[in-house]
Amino acid sequence: MPLAYRPCRAKWERPCVPGGFESMNRLYPLVLEHSLPVAVRYGISACIMLVCAVLQMALQMQTGAPGYFLLLPGVFLSGLIFDRGSGIFAAVIAVGVGAYVSYAGGIGLDFLATNSLFAITAAGTATVAEFQRAELRRVMQADKTKTLLLQEMAHRTKNNLAILGGMIRLEARHGSPELAAALEATTRRLQVMAEVYDHLSVKQDSRSVNMRYFLNDVVEKVFQSLAPSGPVAFRVVCGDFSLPHNQALAIGIIVNELVTNALKYAFPNEVPGHVTVELSKVDGIELLVSDNGVGLSTTGKPGGLGSRIVRLLTEQLEGEITYERLDAGLRVRVRAKPS
Repeated sequence: MPLAYRPCRAKWERPCVPGGFESMNRLYPLVLEHSLPVAVRYGISACIMLVCAVLQMALQMQTGAPGYFLLLPGVFLSGLIFDRGSGIFAAVIAVGVGAYVSYAGGIGLDFLATNSLFAITAAGTATVAEFQRAELRRVMQADKTKTLLLQEMAHRTKNNLAILGGMIRLEARHGSPELAAALEATTRRLQVMAEVYDHLSVKQDSRSVNMRYFLNDVVEKVFQSLAPSGPVAFRVVCGDFSLPHNQALAIGIIVNELVTNALKYAFPNEVPGHVTVELSKVDGIELLVSDNGVGLSTTGKPGGLGSRIVRLLTEQLEGEITYERLDAGLRVRVRAKPS
């Protein structure tokens, strides 16, 4: 087994929800998915209104003028968190507090008109909170359905790729060694595509892949598939950032081809060595794949199928590729435009 140096991995769970709804979904259990008893809901609503009443009376003591506006947020919050009954209950408390703070020793026309208007406003606030709660439920449930559908689609796509890869491996057993090697290389490329769906996230109507864990998995599976005879280690250096899924797929296949070439040709006769994969995203995307093997045997660039695939994918990324001969080994540098 090859010695592998790799960053600590976090267990992949589920695609992230779109960024605009992620914070709302954290409030989903608080706002929509609770089944508290009526007494508890009304008790919490009363506590909310008590806080609002204290703040309103403190403001009245400072200014000397009665007011109501600090009571309305409590009505809205009670109706939004719980239900219509809690909102109406909070509105009744707000009207009572409003009447208390505005009472000046007598019940006149101004007192009745002001408090009647506030009662209508409080009831309207409770109604608006109920409508907002219903709309919030609809949006959150639609977003959860979308996330589940995308998760299911990614799972099915990965399974289909795995089945296709298995069929190709079965076919390779009945062919010549050259055909078997070619089909095995095709299977590894399909495996890279499947890995994309294992790390796929959904953010702001776009699909992205966390490159740190994705690249580590790609390189690890190449080593497991080829199993170099010598003590060859690998290291993946990549920040914790994401790229669009189409760019991630292209980079993953490029890494697959370059690491495969290094393991097949850079360390003959069980020579020990190491392969390093580095990916950074500063002014653009820069990928470095280097080894300390025998290097290029000719002055020209590699011309095999894998190298042609690398060049085509680099063009797809609107980038450029360079081969740098080292004192010991080879470094391949791919630069591409930022997404």
